[in-house]
This record gives sequence, structure tokens and C-alpha cells, in this order.
Amino acid sequence: MTKSLAQRVVSWTILGNVLLALIKIVAGISADSAALVAEAVHSTGDIIVSLAVLLTFRLAGKAADERHHFGHGKIESFCTCLMGLLLVYIGYELTISALASLKSGSPEMPGIVALYVTIACIFIKEGMYRYTISAACKTGSQLLYADAWHHRVDMLILAGVSVGVAGARLGYPALEGIVALAISVLIIRLGIGFCRHGLGDLIDTAPDETEIDRMRTLIIAQEGVQSVDCIRARQAGSAILLEIHIGVHAELCVSEGHDLAKAVKRAVMTTFPEVGHVLIHVNPVKG
Repeated sequence: MTKSLAQRVVSWTILGNVLLALIKIVAGISADSAALVAEAVHSTGDIIVSLAVLLTFRLAGKAADERHHFGHGKIESFCTCLMGLLLVYIGYELTISALASLKSGSPEMPGIVALYVTIACIFIKEGMYRYTISAACKTGSQLLYADAWHHRVDMLILAGVSVGVAGARLGYPALEGIVALAISVLIIRLGIGFCRHGLGDLIDTAPDETEIDRMRTLIIAQEGVQSVDCIRARQAGSAILLEIHIGVHAELCVSEGHDLAKAVKRAVMTTFPEVGHVLIHVNPVKG
């Protein structure tokens, strides 16, 4: 369900980027705006990125096989790193562009049609961001979060261009460069954050300790569990893989211990839908 929702969201945003590319290239040619034609090319790049994200979700959603016993979720973590690097690169390019704009002090003044199209694209991109971020919150996918912020970054860049044009018309030509610099810092910080998340998953960083404590509270509340000796957790894409050691009465027979372990596993996976795999180890407790 998680992967299918993510794939559906990315598929719709691909259609949105195709629509944006068509709008920009038609408006750019009719308004004789080289900037809008360039933006159409940029939207084509967004389509390629979204296709890569869609492929990633399909690969990461593949079931475990003989050579990948825990599935393919790490592919999602790896691509989250790549998305972070893409955002850092976009921030770097925007910084260079902003510094050049501040140096020249004369931003390009597009025709009124181009300006209207830019404003329309801002609203479309913000809608794509909200749609994608909503799905990211439901699935817990860091890659979907990164893809959502990729849409918002595009929106912020377009908004910066609009602010710059408005500033130039009001007699403040440096405004575009200042706004662009501020946006570039935000983009680079976002990119670094997604790189950290992706790398953290790849080196098996545990989820937040409060999440582990919630799991421990749930497990110890199960009938027959006398102690929670150990919880080990690691992230694989949007799924959490768990190893849990519980203490049970030493006089339980093997089948009773097995049934208790199944009950604990069922409770954990029902309460925490982000958990994709649970291994329960039963320790005997005397007395």
C-alpha cells in the first residue's frame, strides 16, 4: 500500500511536469521569452528526475529474493542521498546565478505573458508540493519527502524570479539577487539534510529513541512478556526492520513461547505500520 501510494503520487506529478513543460514552451515561443523556453527545458529535467524516483519505488518495493533476504528497501535510501545531492547542486547553481545578478544589477525583464505564466507555474508547483508532502507524511518515505521539496524548490526559484522582476520595476534591481541567495541557502541546507537521512539509513542508524520507547511500552504490556531485554532497529527505505529479545517464564513450553512471540510480532506490526520485518528472540526468565 505504501509503495503503491508513492508510485501513484509520483505518476501524477510526472503528468504535472509534462503539462508545465508544454505551457512554458508554448508561452515562451509566443512571448519570445528565452527564459521561459529555458524553464521548459528545466521542466523536462524534472520529468526525468520524477521518472527516476518512480523507478526507485518500483525497485525498492520488490519482494525479498535469494540474494536480497531483507528486500530492496536500501535502494530508496541510496536515492534519497542522490536527491539530496541534486538539491545541493541546484542551490550551488542558484548561488552562482544570484551573485552574477547582483554584480550586473539588471535582471531580465520578461514580457507580461511570460510573467503571468511564471505566476501560474508557481501555483501549480506549490500544489504538486502539497500533494506529494501529504503522501510522504502517510508513507514515511524520505525519498518522497525529498521529491516534494524538489517541487517546492522549483516554486521558490520561480517566486524569486517574480520578486526580482517586481523589484526591478519598482527600482530595486538588487532584490532578485538577494532573494535568490536566501533561497539558495535554504536549498543547500535541505539537500544536506536529505543526504544525512539517506546515509543514516545506509549505515543502519536506529530510529528516534522515542519511537523505540513506544515499542518497548507496547511489548511489555503484552500478556506473558516479563521483560524486554533488547530492541534493535534499522531503517530500510520507508520500512523499519526490528530484532526484539523478550523475557518469558522459563517453564513455558516451546509452542507457548512461539505463540507468545507471534502475538508480540502481530501487536508491533499492527500498531506500527512502518515496521516491515520483526524477529523475536525468546529468553527464559526463572522465578
